[in-house]
Amino acid sequence: MISYTNSPYDQWTSLKTKEPVTYHGFNGLYEFCKATSLYNFNKKVGDDVGNIPNYIPICKFEGDWQEDVKKMMSQSEPATFDYRSNPRFDNNNNLEYNDFKKWGYKVDGDDDSYAVLNRIRHADLPDSMTKIAELFQFDHPAGKKSKKPNIKFDVQMPGQMFYWHLDNFGGILKEQREDYNTFASCDHDQRLIMRVIVFLDDQKEGQVWKQGNEYIHWSKGDCITWPWRDVPHGTCNFGHEPRPTLNITGAVTEKTYEFMKSCPRVISI
Repeated sequence: MISYTNSPYDQWTSLKTKEPVTYHGFNGLYEFCKATSLYNFNKKVGDDVGNIPNYIPICKFEGDWQEDVKKMMSQSEPATFDYRSNPRFDNNNNLEYNDFKKWGYKVDGDDDSYAVLNRIRHADLPDSMTKIAELFQFDHPAGKKSKKPNIKFDVQMPGQMFYWHLDNFGGILKEQREDYNTFASCDHDQRLIMRVIVFLDDQKEGQVWKQGNEYIHWSKGDCITWPWRDVPHGTCNFGHEPRPTLNITGAVTEKTYEFMKSCPRVISI
């Protein structure tokens, strides 16, 4: 199970960032992202080499949000390639599309095209989810003053899987990167943007989340982040029940750091 004996502030502020590279010469998103990762990508070496945590435990939330989760699950839509690529620019789409075709995933927009999970994005969340998101005091990840952090409700239904990947935030940062012709500030310092996951239910049989070489074992309310440019990860659900999570991505502020320094390891919502 996830342990909270660490210091999330110390772990996050200690992260390093490999300098970005241009997308030219890459025909797949995975290899492009690997080029700016500090992860070793070597199972024989193991993940205990260097100073890159597979994930960083932040805190554990407690609360009764079961009915909220049921309602959100009923409103969610399959996140197919087309659904996920709509907010992005062409180069990101092309690189990911090439990967999907190479790996054999169906991505051509048919009703049975590959879906990584079901999702609600940019929605009015129930109070229970809003309270959790507001605690992190994030700004909008692309610096839009009138916008809130990027918040999604994700539920991985039985039979769905999110392919092995590294985060890139291609949709969120499309304007800063200008179709990958420039770099965003966080491409030079990944600590400027944080993605947080809150597990909204206990882990069930057949539900898998892997960070680097480590399989996570979670329970309801566990909250983690990770070095998003470095650590490859993927998820799947070959079980019988949905796996809901809250996905929050935002620009780190001084208030975020204050929260990470002093937050209780168990927080009631």
